[in-house]
Amino acid sequence: MGAKKKSSSRTIICLAYPNDLDNIYAFFCARYKDISFEDFLNMGLTEFNRKLNSIPKDEPLFEIIQSRVINPAKIKSKEERKRWRELKRLNRIPQLYLSTKEIDEILKEGMSNGFKKTK
Repeated sequence: MGAKKKSSSRTIICLAYPNDLDNIYAFFCARYKDISFEDFLNMGLTEFNRKLNSIPKDEPLFEIIQSRVINPAKIKSKEERKRWRELKRLNRIPQLYLSTKEIDEILKEGMSNGFKKTK
């Protein structure tokens, strides 16, 4: 999966780590107290994006997302640039490539489990 990507007027976020999903769910639970994990997983993309875009800047999740999309080269302060480079390194999304067969197996397993959280 990719990172948060900005185009002219749209922002797209892709989740790469299992704890990304956990962090977003925890944020949603804190902010929207009556959401079950099942409702969270079945949320429509428009509603999910609307809620995700409401993350305040002081939320740790905001910094994780920001570190994936920020361009440290455009930051003038050396200290701030160094800080964001380190955050970018810590929160980077691994470049994993799966074969079509591996993706099919993951999807089949997910469909048979109803895409429920396993843990």
